[in-house]
Amino acid sequence: MIAKIAADKTAFHFDRLFDYSVPDELEHIIAVGCRVVVPFGRGNAKRQGMVLELCGTSRHENIKPIISLIDQTPILNDEMLKIAAFLADTTFCTIYEAVRAVLPRGLNYNVDKGVLKRLTGDAVDRMITVKSGADEEFLTEKQQKVVNFLRENGDASVKETCYLCAVTSSVIKTLVIKNVLKQYERKVFRTPCFETDETVPAGTTDNGKLTDPQQKAVDGLLKQIRSRDPECALLHGITGSGKTRVFLELIQQTVQDGKTAIMLVPEISLTPQTAIQFKRKFGENVAVLHSALSMGERIDEWARINTGKASIVVGTRSAIFAPLKNIGIIVMDEEGESSYKSEASPRYHARDIAKFRCAYHNAALLLASATPALQSYYHAVSGRYTLYELNERYSNAVLPEVAIVDLRLDDLIGNTTLVSDVLKVEINKNLERKEQTLLLLNRRGFNAFAMCQDCLNPVKCPNCSVSFTYHKINDCLMCHHCGYFRDFTPECKECASVKVRLWGMGTQRIQEELTGLFPRAEILRMDIDSVNSRYDFEQKFKQFSDGEYDIMVGTQMIAKGLDFPNLTLVGILAIDQLLYSGDYKSPERVFALLTQVVGRSGRAKKPGRAFIQTYTPEHPIIIRAATQDYKSFYEEEISIRKATLNPPYCDICVIGVSGTDEKGTHDAINTVLQTIKDIIKDGRLKLPLRVLGPAKPPVYRMNNKYRMRIMLKCKNNPVLRSLVRQTLVTAGERKEFKDINLYADFE
Repeated sequence: MIAKIAADKTAFHFDRLFDYSVPDELEHIIAVGCRVVVPFGRGNAKRQGMVLELCGTSRHENIKPIISLIDQTPILNDEMLKIAAFLADTTFCTIYEAVRAVLPRGLNYNVDKGVLKRLTGDAVDRMITVKSGADEEFLTEKQQKVVNFLRENGDASVKETCYLCAVTSSVIKTLVIKNVLKQYERKVFRTPCFETDETVPAGTTDNGKLTDPQQKAVDGLLKQIRSRDPECALLHGITGSGKTRVFLELIQQTVQDGKTAIMLVPEISLTPQTAIQFKRKFGENVAVLHSALSMGERIDEWARINTGKASIVVGTRSAIFAPLKNIGIIVMDEEGESSYKSEASPRYHARDIAKFRCAYHNAALLLASATPALQSYYHAVSGRYTLYELNERYSNAVLPEVAIVDLRLDDLIGNTTLVSDVLKVEINKNLERKEQTLLLLNRRGFNAFAMCQDCLNPVKCPNCSVSFTYHKINDCLMCHHCGYFRDFTPECKECASVKVRLWGMGTQRIQEELTGLFPRAEILRMDIDSVNSRYDFEQKFKQFSDGEYDIMVGTQMIAKGLDFPNLTLVGILAIDQLLYSGDYKSPERVFALLTQVVGRSGRAKKPGRAFIQTYTPEHPIIIRAATQDYKSFYEEEISIRKATLNPPYCDICVIGVSGTDEKGTHDAINTVLQTIKDIIKDGRLKLPLRVLGPAKPPVYRMNNKYRMRIMLKCKNNPVLRSLVRQTLVTAGERKEFKDINLYADFE
């Protein structure tokens, strides 16, 4: 018996199914969909592999035998194997990378010197504390900084300590070895955390009667779900229109029909509130999957789904691979969000996998958002998708009143804070009324950048072509791309002056400003630096909902999907920089961000209001977002997309290269371009094609690697994918490019 196996850690240009002989003792056990350990390459390194075919003969001689079998029964069924094949074909990853994407992280193995190490088990937080009677003599400055921090705070996780003290984990390790610190593990429960009914934020679940537009959408979608050929549908509803009520009703009916359902949300921060609502309605029939779960939690939830103990899955992008059977509906909330697209291989979009699975199960796909992707709305108005609209807020709530604040006027009166005089007055009103305020500033850290006043050069990361961000909490300059940090000093390395100054504002600075402006207010900051554990999102949002905080300031993680009944005021502090990023998608992103965050206000009985601060109050995107006028925005933006030949009027494939050698990177991208030209010249491409580049991306150097790319505008079909695949293989086979990374990605 011969097994055709996808092997792990293969290069794309020679990736294929490899033939191995099956030992006699495994012939009656091995099956397609099982993992194995095989010898690979000249050195017979032990690699993990997945059996994808079994046959009786091979055209190769001297076939190596399989070393051992990992799974006694298949862990991938026919559908999952087809999904893996679809990923490998459409995302230009290796076959095993596609297999790995389908499996939960906890089911992966490492093959190390012949020993299989399973990566499961309870998740733990590594905690540290100062040992009693510890000898603190001869400590370095950084080591002493850690000890002082822990003496003030008792104990902390390694991650928190490294960030707040601006040290690496090696400093912690050294202190443990010196017996200055004690390290221990705090177990995290294997079952994903759910709040009890008593702690569910008021107003998040409503079992009242559906409105007429909601009922119309439910009736139409149920008809589709129960048809023999269900179509993709788009539910476009303004913020607060009750889209979640529609989801809950549809999924309840689907489960009653004996089918299963997947509910996708774009961000981990949205998972707790969504999971609570679903858990409250459907109980233990709900499983939760997202990247913040421990490996043990993931494997437990995966097992519950695989054995049929849970028929509803709630989660982020990776939940699209949940091993449900007999799927009736897949719902993608906030379907236009970029987080549904994977930035690492395989570079898939959850929407594409959802369409594949719906076709396999004859299920319905429901895309939903107040700000859908332009491509999705284009397909809806052109008849490719069925369109449903919810144009009124649920339960008699009204859209907030929105005002645009001209920051140029504040400059004239000498207001040096990031909070305009108008917004200060409104925040004070909210504090007097005991109502809550949300402030968006999509920039973390204390200051946006550091720059020399003499030579005007910004202080840049040595590994990336970007400026540092200053974090006051640890007095460090930090790179948000590679994580490099160093102490802040006023010395300029470019001109040797001592006039390096800090400019701009981040969430840490605005929190400090707010504390000075409103000393009696309780202020919550929500950004990636303030969230240190997996359940910080849930805990902090619950505290805000319970009224423990008056003001929440944060980045875009607070902009969408959240529902706080006492939140009546929203302020967008700075948005102008995002308007001029140069990306064709930037208008869509800015409109969606503004619309979504404004929509957090006034979602219950109390009326809401919002203030957008800007230096360009006349900008049409800001004006349309202020009036929540998606259709006018769509009409103007789609005409621009058509004139510039951008999606949905074409597909875009980016072929990129990166490497530590700048010349080698440029040589590689030129080889890619020449390969494309040769294929076109040979007449092997029968499609209209525009080739743009080579060009540098906005961040030319990242993590010590130079980056270049070429953009192809064409129709995404097998002919184009064949061209891209051949290009990657041809360039990858060049020995001089062995240290160059090549990839292709459809936007």
